[in-house]
Parts: sequence; C-alpha cells; structure tokens
Amino acid sequence: MKKFGCISPSVVQLPWDITSALPQDLGVAVVTLNVRNGRPGEHERALGIMRGASDVLIDEGCGALVAFGVPVSARRGLAAERAALEELTADRGAVPIASSLRASALGFRELNVRRPLFVTQYAPDVNALLVEFYRDAGLEPAGAAGLGARNAAEVNALSSEDFYDLARRAIRDYPSAEGIFLSARGNLLNVALKLEAETGLPVVDQVQAAVWWARSVLDVPPRKGAGRLLASAAYSPVNAS
Repeated sequence: MKKFGCISPSVVQLPWDITSALPQDLGVAVVTLNVRNGRPGEHERALGIMRGASDVLIDEGCGALVAFGVPVSARRGLAAERAALEELTADRGAVPIASSLRASALGFRELNVRRPLFVTQYAPDVNALLVEFYRDAGLEPAGAAGLGARNAAEVNALSSEDFYDLARRAIRDYPSAEGIFLSARGNLLNVALKLEAETGLPVVDQVQAAVWWARSVLDVPPRKGAGRLLASAAYSPVNAS
C-alpha cells in the first residue's frame, strides 16, 4: 500500500473524515506542529519546525506530503509557499509536497471550475488572502463567506450545520459560483456531499483536495462515493502550476 503524509498545524479531531476519503490502496500518516491558534508568534514557530515534520513523514515511508493550514498558505502566497515547501524535501529525493490550499486550486482546475466560492471558518481578512491565492493559481473566485473564527475556542464552537447554512446563503449571494471550497479544521465531507447533491456544483473541502492530490502523485486509482473530485481523473504533476 502506498502512503502519504499530512502535516497538521494543530490537533486532529477523531474521528477524522480523511479515513472516509482514502482510496483502498492509499494510507496516511499525520504529524502535528502543535500550533496554539490565536496566540502571537505561533505560525512563525510552526514554520520553523516544518522541516522536522517533513523528515519524520519521509522516514516513515510517505511518498508525498500535504501541508494543511490554509491561513498560513494564503499569507505566504502561491509562489512563495510552493517554493518554501519544495525546499523542505529538496535533499530528501524531492518527495512531492503541496499545501491543501494549492491542492484545492488544482482540483478545481481539474473539474473545470474557474469561479469557485469560498465558504470558510475565517474572518474577512483571511478570506481576502484566499481570493488572491486562487487568482495567482489562475482562478477567479466568485466570492467568499466566513464564520469569523479567530482562535481555537471559536473554531471548536462551530458545527457542520453552521457551514451548511452559510454555504446555502452564500450560493444565493454569489449566483455566478461554479463550485464551492469548504475550508475548516472540522469534518465537512458529509456537508460537501450534501451540497453537491443539492446544488449540482462540485464541492471540495481540504481533506478531499489533499487525498486527491496525493493519489494523483502516487498513481492510486480514484475513489467513488466521496465526492466528484475524488472520483475524477488525476492531474499531471509535471504540467501543474
């Protein structure tokens, strides 16, 4: 069985949707950077220990790595983030590595979605950075709606119903949307599947994006029943930006 690694900024709540999104022949290992959300300097500290986290996963036999942490990726920007991540594995056989945010943009491109809508746990300042990141990836977001969470306590107070209700309102507010990106730390696979069925639009959360990217890199067959992206063709790592 092939395996990829996830670098999580903070805790991973169990049960986790990633086990329901994995194809049969793909496993996953996870390390956490123990970020304390909402505290000054935490993201900078986490970036400083990313190399150690990537080394652990490579030592465990992971053939590809995905860095979670949407706000960190958005703040660095597409080009800087990609360069910084690829530097982590350059002397470890250049093991493929991407952020879950970049993976989601690649996924929408695979699905021919050029105007995705962001539905997130974040405040407007972070959502604005997400829009810029996607623009740099060649997409033009239809808009962004967030629940305004700024620390762990506010994030943990959110439910999947909060995201579903926000998504339904946002679709009405941004009728030009061709797809939806659900961005949150929590489990949103069931919300994504429900919204896909109700709206007919492709809906992707960062777990689906991470699994799809990893199985593309590792040449693992698609997974049915876990959303349109995971059932789609793999992208070409050679030609992807």
